[in-house]
Amino acid sequence: MKLKLLIAVFGLLPVFVCAQTPSNMLGTWKGVSNSAVSGSGLFHPTEAGQEKTVRFRNVEYVLVIDREEGRNFVGSIGATNSKHPTDIKHKEVILGAYAKDMKSGVMVNEVGSFTFKLADAKNLEICYSQVASKSRVASCFEMVKQ
Repeated sequence: MKLKLLIAVFGLLPVFVCAQTPSNMLGTWKGVSNSAVSGSGLFHPTEAGQEKTVRFRNVEYVLVIDREEGRNFVGSIGATNSKHPTDIKHKEVILGAYAKDMKSGVMVNEVGSFTFKLADAKNLEICYSQVASKSRVASCFEMVKQ
């Protein structure tokens, strides 16, 4: 009897190991972007005379995910950096979806899109791109769950 139980447990072990458990991005994440920016936008205002200059910027962000259901989530992202005269506090709604692996996926805000990957339960890697009439942004950064 014990042998049959042992065989049954080991037979089901791969099912439990391979089962996809939902990721939990709920909560507050913080990180600093590494961005290449052309033009002006809400998170990257331009200093006078620099409108056509490509700039490299580092902006502090806070991502708050407040609702998650199945493979979808919603929250907000905001810039918090005040170290530069053009940095402003601003927050936008984020809509997101996990890929099948439940560790990567996409997010969108009003004008751009993100790809993301959960490196582990506390570390999130994000890349953002925006191509709009007045600005272009390419940015990647790491965020840490608070």
